[in-house]
Amino acid sequence: MTESSALRRPRLFRLLVVLFVVAGLAMPVFAGNVDKNIDKNVDKNIDKNMVRIASGREGFTYRSIYAPNLEKLMRGYKFLYVKSEGSGQNLEMLADGRANVAFAQMDAYQEKLASDPKRFGKVLLIGRIAPECIFVARRKDGTTTSLDSLAAKAAAGGATMAVGDEGSGMSSTWSYLRQRIPGLAAVEIDHTRGTLALNQLAIGAFDAVGWVTDPTNDDQKMLRAVLANDALELMPIKDVALVAPLPSGVRVYEARTVDVEGAGGSKQSSLETVCTSAMLFTRTDADPRLIDKLSDEVSLNLDKILPHSRSK
Repeated sequence: MTESSALRRPRLFRLLVVLFVVAGLAMPVFAGNVDKNIDKNVDKNIDKNMVRIASGREGFTYRSIYAPNLEKLMRGYKFLYVKSEGSGQNLEMLADGRANVAFAQMDAYQEKLASDPKRFGKVLLIGRIAPECIFVARRKDGTTTSLDSLAAKAAAGGATMAVGDEGSGMSSTWSYLRQRIPGLAAVEIDHTRGTLALNQLAIGAFDAVGWVTDPTNDDQKMLRAVLANDALELMPIKDVALVAPLPSGVRVYEARTVDVEGAGGSKQSSLETVCTSAMLFTRTDADPRLIDKLSDEVSLNLDKILPHSRSK
């Protein structure tokens, strides 16, 4: 090795070190500029045209009927379906910003708003979609014949009600019913869902099983399962307190007689119960164009959001 080459090596090494340091300092600045530009120019546009809709589980009315029908009407918007268990969870996702549109029951909304006005004050009600009724199944040979008798049994020694998954429509409805009928607070809650809950009710595991659904849907499996089981029947709900308006004047429930004969109701042709409403919601800080579009569709094209049998 010559003396001149030996002298050049340290200089070359020092030059490389300087270049690496300069590049390292420059990269975060460059990367920051790229991220900033993406946030400004891309994400903002995507958010304006993206509907992140919380509409419950596949196979249920919100997800299978209302949401796809609404999507067909919302030209220019891309729909992303956010998975949830039902009304309660739909409203939570909307309040937290994980969704910007949601279907939910009116009673679920009132329960959430009362429990946390600040958080759920961000939720904006667009309009009413359709009625949704409370169905409660009981054992024919049981002592539970009404919500009052269920509350009395709970106070006397204990009673259990299956309401489905946490965050589901009935779970939220039950929370609201407990506010309106204080005695129900003593009833133990179980989160077994579907026909499994009905099968266990028939053998004495629960005192009642509840769910909420569209009263015109004769094909609902829960209703068909009750009517097909000789040990079970539907329990009427006639509580006057439930249909009374709130101090604000809002009426959350209405009394209704539901025809169940079309679901195979040879042993029971009708049911007296109370019904709330399925509503469409967005956020108060949603893009004004989205709010206007949703409102227009509910006002002018509700028949296209509903099932064809309902809209005729």
